Amino acid sequence: MENRPVTYDFVQDVIPTLSRTGCNQGVCHGAAQGKGGFRLSLRGYAPEIDYASITRQLGGRRISREAPERSLFLRKPLLEAAHRGGKVLDKNSDAYRVLLGWIEQGAIGATGKEPTLTKLEVFPNARTMRLKETQRLLVRATLSDGTTHDVTQHALFSSNDIAVATVTPSGVALQQRAGETAVLAKYRDKIAVCRFLMPYPQTIAKASFPKELSPIDGFVNRKLQQLHLSASPTCTDNEYVRRVTIDTIGTLPTAQEVEAFLNDTAPDKRTRLIDTLLARSEFGQVWGLKMGDLFVLRREYMGRKSAMIFQQWLAEQFNANRTWSQVATDILTTKGDLESNRQGFFYVSRAPGKNGSPYWIRGDEATSEIVAQVFLGNRIQCAKCHNHPSEKVTQDDYYHFVALWSQVGGSGENTDGIPEGIATSDQRDIQHPRTGQKMEPRPFDRSSLTFAKDEDRRVKATEWLIQQDDFARNIVNRVWARCFGQGIVEPVDDIRSTNPAKNEPLMRWLCDDMRRHNFDVKYLMKAIMLSQTYQRSALPNPTNRIDTRLFAYYPARRLPAEELADAVAQVTGVMDRFGGMPAGVRAIELPDTEIPSIMLDTFGRPPRVQPSDTERTCNPAMSQALALLNGSEVQSKINSGSCVLTTLLKSGKPDTEILDALFLSAIARRPNSSEAKALLELLKSAPKIELGWQDILWALVNSKEFMFQH
Repeated sequence: MENRPVTYDFVQDVIPTLSRTGCNQGVCHGAAQGKGGFRLSLRGYAPEIDYASITRQLGGRRISREAPERSLFLRKPLLEAAHRGGKVLDKNSDAYRVLLGWIEQGAIGATGKEPTLTKLEVFPNARTMRLKETQRLLVRATLSDGTTHDVTQHALFSSNDIAVATVTPSGVALQQRAGETAVLAKYRDKIAVCRFLMPYPQTIAKASFPKELSPIDGFVNRKLQQLHLSASPTCTDNEYVRRVTIDTIGTLPTAQEVEAFLNDTAPDKRTRLIDTLLARSEFGQVWGLKMGDLFVLRREYMGRKSAMIFQQWLAEQFNANRTWSQVATDILTTKGDLESNRQGFFYVSRAPGKNGSPYWIRGDEATSEIVAQVFLGNRIQCAKCHNHPSEKVTQDDYYHFVALWSQVGGSGENTDGIPEGIATSDQRDIQHPRTGQKMEPRPFDRSSLTFAKDEDRRVKATEWLIQQDDFARNIVNRVWARCFGQGIVEPVDDIRSTNPAKNEPLMRWLCDDMRRHNFDVKYLMKAIMLSQTYQRSALPNPTNRIDTRLFAYYPARRLPAEELADAVAQVTGVMDRFGGMPAGVRAIELPDTEIPSIMLDTFGRPPRVQPSDTERTCNPAMSQALALLNGSEVQSKINSGSCVLTTLLKSGKPDTEILDALFLSAIARRPNSSEAKALLELLKSAPKIELGWQDILWALVNSKEFMFQH
């Protein structure tokens, strides 16, 4: 059989080799200014730049066609010449053979006619492993001309969790301990994922799982059983009424609501409770606040009135149970006067403002980034300057996507920067900053959308967006995170192929179910809250304590800033006063994070400068403990004559009933016998009965049961 000579392609072979050796990474020649006078595009996003740098700069002295092995391009990484990056090549390596062979064959650059990469696969794509077992991976690329190639030697490998499994540069994975993680194989602009799983060294009985109430439970339980983890038992009615009330309407149940639920003996009382809560106006206020964070509603950017109008509109849509696809369409395709189309305030912002606009209209690039992150969970900001390092979005894709949203502008009277309405124009072209090329409007999947000259591109762009799998995954993940404090994908708004779901079958089923119900958020919340997974105790058992990701037990977490502030106000009966807002306004209704509040800032209120969930933090901190223990805001409420204690003490009720009322209001349960005995004894030793009761209320507000959702 005749041996055909191996040919080396600049795009398919040389660029991936430079990526694998690290030469075009951000810490080396892929840095913005390059290193040592030699600059490559970051991770090879611009082959034309790389080719010019390698073959044309320094008068072409980096390449020697007469004596390829003497090329400076090879001698430096071999450390045959001074190289600050050290030795990164070996003459016996595949990388050296590729680079030398390419130079020997004439160092030919890209012609623009090369077949494109259409598919990347890794084999195997899933594997159950034993401790210290290894698995060699194979990576296969399919090109647009129909050919397939083994590109394992060119692929970049990485592990999402090196504590669970590691992978060598050549693609050999090693299982380090029990658990599950993903190993990624990257070649050119595509990524393939292989999942590795190792069960924990323990035995569990299937009978130890509580009865499944929903398909959700089946998917969660199968994953737990694969890893030899059991599930915690069902939570009590006290825990459930508090949990579901906070997650649904962002506030505590009252003592009367808790008692009514506990006294209800009907088998469907949990279902009826959810229906009642979903019908309350606070449901929309919670989601209006959440979306206000993501849409960066901030006085500095758009004025407090504009922020308030848009956040109120959002709350109304959720309360009216308009589907998420309808809300997205209304926001993204809005046009006309803002008085009648309040959703149009989505486009109103001066940070950064649109170039050349006399109005506060957000810039095209910033708008596109918010659209991608809020509605698809795609963080595309990296692709503004270079191909995304961990996703399929290239720099070209970024500016094609920007062109879809570049027609938006203001119209009508200009009132302190705020336009009278939103309009579109066909005169706004987007140019690629590197090539100067005019970018045609095109979505991320590079499908062809055709537009008439005066057509509003946003309409077809929104239709495309709603049909994407990431649109469903994004809203499912956000609703799940609202119910559990963490998403099926983490971070919550980082949906990408290189960040796989903790439980992919569960995610797929929820997305399909969400589509079947037309993106009905209330339906999804109810379905989750009726599952046994949601109704599990927050207490881990010895067999699942190690799990923090797969929902073997309900994940306890601290209440968000606004909900904690409202809880303190409700339990004490003393409402907060926020500057510039009417009396009685609760923290979850605030439309502007610049309204002063030490309490909210201390407990992690987001500044609203980025369209991301990561701005908000619910992590405990010493300053938070001090704010509750010694802070003037909490103390002044407890000591106030308007505090609920004043009314209770004047009622003439027995001490046991007052104690029950405080416990039910704060932590949705009555004190147990030992707690009641100790607290009633404390009252006897207090210098004044009022001071004793204040100490009890203060202790409840500072308890973990109060501060945490559980």
